[in-house]
Amino acid sequence: MAQIQVPRITVSKAVLDWLLEENEPSARYETLVRLLGRDENEPSVRTTRSLIGTRGWAARILDRQKHQTYWDNPNSCYVPKFSACWWQLIVLADLGVSSKDPRVAKAVEHFLELHNVETGGVSLRPKGHEKFEPHICATGNMVRALARMGYAEDDRVLDALDWLMSKQLPDGGWNCSAPGKHGSFMATIEPLWALSEMMAHDARKGWEASAKRGSEFLLKHRIFKSDKDDSVVMLDFLRLHYPLHYAYDFLHGLRVLTELGVKNDPRMDDAVSLLLEKRLPDGKWLLDGVYRGWRHPHAMHGEETVSRPEERELITQGWGT
Repeated sequence: MAQIQVPRITVSKAVLDWLLEENEPSARYETLVRLLGRDENEPSVRTTRSLIGTRGWAARILDRQKHQTYWDNPNSCYVPKFSACWWQLIVLADLGVSSKDPRVAKAVEHFLELHNVETGGVSLRPKGHEKFEPHICATGNMVRALARMGYAEDDRVLDALDWLMSKQLPDGGWNCSAPGKHGSFMATIEPLWALSEMMAHDARKGWEASAKRGSEFLLKHRIFKSDKDDSVVMLDFLRLHYPLHYAYDFLHGLRVLTELGVKNDPRMDDAVSLLLEKRLPDGKWLLDGVYRGWRHPHAMHGEETVSRPEERELITQGWGT
C-alpha cells in the first residue's frame, strides 16, 4: 500500500476562529502556539496562558476544589472514581494548568503524600492500605500529568519513571493486568505518554531506548490492529474519546507516537486514513466515545454531540496548518 502523504491538515478560518474563542483559554493558547507559531513569551500569549485557570473548563474544575487541596475525598485521590483529585489533576494537566497555580501545587502535594511509593511508582490505594503498591497504568498517567504541570525534575516523578521503565516487557509494551505476558495497547500508551512528556523536558539514560521499543510495539500493530491477522483488536479503538485516562483509541496512539518524533512511518497510514474519514464537512471532529462515569457537568460540556474539549487538540497537536 502506497504511503499516504498527509503531513498536515488545512484549517479553515471558521475553525480557527472557533479555536481562538476567549471563553476557553486552554484551546486558544494551544492554537496560538502550535498552529499560528506565536512565541510563548509574547505578551498576548502569556496573558492567554495565565487565564487558563480562571475561566473555561479548568476554572470550573478548580471551583469545585475543597480547601484548595482535594476533590470529593480527603483520604484518597482515586475514589470516588472520575471525580476525586486523581482524575481532576489529569484533566487539568491536559488543559495546561501548572503548579504555578497554588491550588494545583497543593493538590499535587496532597496526591503525592497519599499515593507516591518511595521505592518508585504511584499506588491506586493511599498509604496505609494493605494493597499500597505501584501500578503501571496509574504511574504512567500521573508521571505524564505531573511532568506537564511542572514536576519533570521532581525526584519522586523521576523515580516513578525509572520504576515504570523497569516493568517494560520484552515485546516493548507494558501490561497492567498480566505484567509478565504480552503487552497491551491500554497499558502501553500510558508509559509512552509519560516518556513523551518527560523527554520534552530532559533526556536521560534509557529514556529514548525505552520510548523506541514502546513505539515499535504500537507500530507493529499498526496502532489498532492485531500483529497476527491485521484485524481490528477492539472496535472501541476506532472511536474518539475524552477524557482518556486508562482508555486507548487510534488517535491517542497517533498523538503519542508523533510527540515521540515518529514520522512518515507507513504503519501509521491506516490510523491517519481513519482520522481523515472521521473529519466533518465543517472541519471539526465529533466526540464519539464517552466512558461511563464521565457524563458529569464538571467533566464534560453536557452530553450534546459536540467535539470534545480536547478535540481541539486534533487540530492543534500538529495535524493542522
